[in-house]
Amino acid sequence: MLEPSQAERVHSRWRNADPFMPITTLVLLGFGLVTIFTADNRTVGLNTLVARQVIYAALGFSLMAGLAAIDYHLLRSLVAPLYAGAVALIALLIPFGTRIAGARRWFDLKIMTFQPSEPAKLALIVALAAFIAARGPRMRAPWNYALTAALVAVPAALIFRQPDLGTTLVFLAIWCGMVVASRTRKLYLLGTLFAAIPAGYLAWEHLFHDYQRDRILIFLHPETDLKGQGAGFNIIQARVTIGQAGLVGHRFTDTAHQEFQFLAVRTTDFAFAHAIGNFGFIGAVALFVLYLILIWRYLRVVHLARDDFGQFIALGAAAMLFFQTFVNIGMNEGILPVTGIPLPFISYGGSPLIALLAIQGILQSILIHREKLTF
Repeated sequence: MLEPSQAERVHSRWRNADPFMPITTLVLLGFGLVTIFTADNRTVGLNTLVARQVIYAALGFSLMAGLAAIDYHLLRSLVAPLYAGAVALIALLIPFGTRIAGARRWFDLKIMTFQPSEPAKLALIVALAAFIAARGPRMRAPWNYALTAALVAVPAALIFRQPDLGTTLVFLAIWCGMVVASRTRKLYLLGTLFAAIPAGYLAWEHLFHDYQRDRILIFLHPETDLKGQGAGFNIIQARVTIGQAGLVGHRFTDTAHQEFQFLAVRTTDFAFAHAIGNFGFIGAVALFVLYLILIWRYLRVVHLARDDFGQFIALGAAAMLFFQTFVNIGMNEGILPVTGIPLPFISYGGSPLIALLAIQGILQSILIHREKLTF
């Protein structure tokens, strides 16, 4: 049995947890639930999208609490099975995945669909953090830099094959955010940037699907698809929805309900446009502030973590959150191509939401366990 002083020290560790992180997340989830409710024709019931999202959130917060209680250093000993398992699940999508809209990105579990690339993001962050932390100053060696590239290339290539360009870019953003902050020589990064130009051209010519090329090209001139009601039409409708929202939005009126029907995939890809249609300019500012607070809290973990492993996990999480938020809002505003990246905590989806909350659990563990206990 623990002595009172020791028990107090165990309890005091939880005081290091960040309360602002879950509070900010809950507010974002509130925005998301209202957005999904109105986008799903304001239907009520246990089998609606908003009810499922509540269940996913409950599962995610339970996982967050469990991971926060576990010392994150245990993940370091599980890096190999976590990474190998994540890659194996993505590979199994090729023969066993459910094809939806021409892509094999999900397993059909009957009660829900499971997207392996979402927990794979977490596995990649942990694997890269463990590798970079273990190498330390040796990251200046070219072979260590190449090994980090190989770690991201394997799952990214499998995800690109699904095809899923958006998630592939998220994996690359995680890698960039973590490697840039390491002791890697910037010369290697510059060389990679120059090599990416011909590599991108070859991928465009030989690997990209026609619809992916269309999405990238049409965002420059969306009016060319105005009558086709394809990617260009969706971009225009998103702009119209945001532009007509005004200061406080349509406030869920019946007129707005009818107008929103023209906005495609408004529970996922274009959830931001639909949310702003509901909440207006004030809602947009509130969302921006909430995301900035959350990214700030992630970066605070980087500052407070007592080892490189924890710091790089937090860096990877911050890079992922920033990139997904920036790209989704950018494609809703029509300044970036439509890539299918969901808006964190707002877009509907069980796998993305649970994975995001799981990462927060690990960040809380980094804070809670940053002080060593001696018994």
